[in-house]
Amino acid sequence: MLKSNKINLLISIVAAIALWAYITTVVNPETETTIGNIPVELVNIDALNDRGFTINEGMTYLVDITVTGARSEVAKLTSADFRATADMTGYRKGENAVPVNVIKPNNIELVQVRPETILVAVVDLITVNKPVKLEFADEFTGGAEPGFISILPEEMEVSGVTAVVDSIDYIRAVVPEGVLAEEAKGFSLDVVAISKDGQPVYNVGLSQSQVQVTAALCATKIVPLKVDTLGEPNENIEVTDMHIPSYITIRGPKAAIEGIAEVEGRAVDLSEIANTMEIPIDPYLPQNVEVADASQNISVKIEVQGIVKREFEYTADMIEVANLSPALSGHVNTGSVTVTVLAPEAIAARLTQSDIKLFVDATDYRKAGNSIEMEVTAECGIEVKSIAIEPAKVRVTIIRED
Repeated sequence: MLKSNKINLLISIVAAIALWAYITTVVNPETETTIGNIPVELVNIDALNDRGFTINEGMTYLVDITVTGARSEVAKLTSADFRATADMTGYRKGENAVPVNVIKPNNIELVQVRPETILVAVVDLITVNKPVKLEFADEFTGGAEPGFISILPEEMEVSGVTAVVDSIDYIRAVVPEGVLAEEAKGFSLDVVAISKDGQPVYNVGLSQSQVQVTAALCATKIVPLKVDTLGEPNENIEVTDMHIPSYITIRGPKAAIEGIAEVEGRAVDLSEIANTMEIPIDPYLPQNVEVADASQNISVKIEVQGIVKREFEYTADMIEVANLSPALSGHVNTGSVTVTVLAPEAIAARLTQSDIKLFVDATDYRKAGNSIEMEVTAECGIEVKSIAIEPAKVRVTIIRED
């Protein structure tokens, strides 16, 4: 009986082995197949970043693999069942041949990877600061607009390949539609880099993924603006035109701006003007009121021209003794006279001595004695700022013609 049981057990084992061999070789034999275009993921790029390097963005790396396994298992395989990676730890600037590692299912054997290495360009990593700009999904109408806006941080670090980083214009955050209220609220907003042609750029690193924003929905109002001037321009310049806006647009809670009838701005000190310029207007506003978007760049526009000094020397015979009677003649005895003219640059450049005439009025020569104050005339069309004569009086000899 015992001997019979052993024989039966042996027969069962042999039958099982034969059945397994039949299934594996005939019903479900081992099969080899090739799966193509498996994307290669570059890992440990942070290790490059820590050393001031990064990879050349925009490249796609693909490999083909050959695997074996039971036909039933192999038939179900797709590229999604495999993960191909290339470890960037330790590589230097330039082109590097990086081995590809393939992670596979446990019941599949890897036969070959083609190519076994990929060429990866390692380049310098640059970092620059770019401003954060806030946009609103709402379209504001009816004299309303967002205000009391704060953004933290106002700038972010952008890092990556030089060509890509240089293309970045700013970092954008968008306030969702319908969330603003008259009372200021805070938001955490996702950010994205925006290129100079207005397109989102994702293949750069940002110092943080969100910004903290505070904003309120404000009413707006246009009111008269008053800006005074004080002081006098420097003697070396002359103000030729000055434009001060008559109105300013303000914003804030409706109750806060309703009672504002006029806004006064800080006075403009003309003594500080050195050239043609625009001076931002600094308005005095209540704490809960601010300048609206329409007047953000409001300024006083001042145009000036330079004043140039010209000096001319006149001898006595160049000074006319005028308004004498026909029976009298006169001449100046003073050796020379200096005339100093302050005139705009354009006029001073073409000014000549003949344009300025000196004379003494001898009408009341008896009353004046022999020292008479000089007078000056300029040719028609010659506009000067000032004329100074030194000395102001000259000695004149009057002779009666007998």
